[in-house]
Amino acid sequence: MAITFYYVRHGETIFNVTGRSQGACDSPLTELGISQAKQTAEKLKDIDFDRAYSSSSERAVDTAELILEGRNIPLVRLKGLREMCFGLLEGSNLNDGDEMRECWVRKDFTAFGGENKEQLIERIRITFNRILEDCKDDDKVLIVSHRGYFFYMLEALFGQNMDELERKDPQILEHLIPNASVGIFEYDGKWKLLRLPQ
Repeated sequence: MAITFYYVRHGETIFNVTGRSQGACDSPLTELGISQAKQTAEKLKDIDFDRAYSSSSERAVDTAELILEGRNIPLVRLKGLREMCFGLLEGSNLNDGDEMRECWVRKDFTAFGGENKEQLIERIRITFNRILEDCKDDDKVLIVSHRGYFFYMLEALFGQNMDELERKDPQILEHLIPNASVGIFEYDGKWKLLRLPQ
């Protein structure tokens, strides 16, 4: 069985522009974000998707709907595809105090009612196992989700050591997964990353 996944990060949002974290909370797409999603739709117009899944967050759903416009494919919204939850620190940025910075460094927001890295990685694995249960051989699957989610997918599904990657490039999360970029990977009994988002 070989299944090909096209992973899209949502388009630019107001919180992206203002530098605020928006894990489980939300902010709408900007005009640029809408335009980015439409450009991605054009890039993917020749891909005959069999299935489509989106984070249940509005910014991801709106991006997915723009990509699927004119296609007769139902969009499945999954909470399991949502971004890491930052709890009471949702909407903060790295300059909002030591607590926020320390949580980012530790990848652990549980003290504020959010998630930690290990919980997110487990959620990613559970969610993709659930998606695989729906899929058939040769399916092409659209996934619309988030930047941090893909970052931790690299560890959860593909076995990369994200702590090591961050040590080599502390800014890796900032430039690795641009808004509305498309990454490609497949599952044929094991997960294979074919292309980082671009």
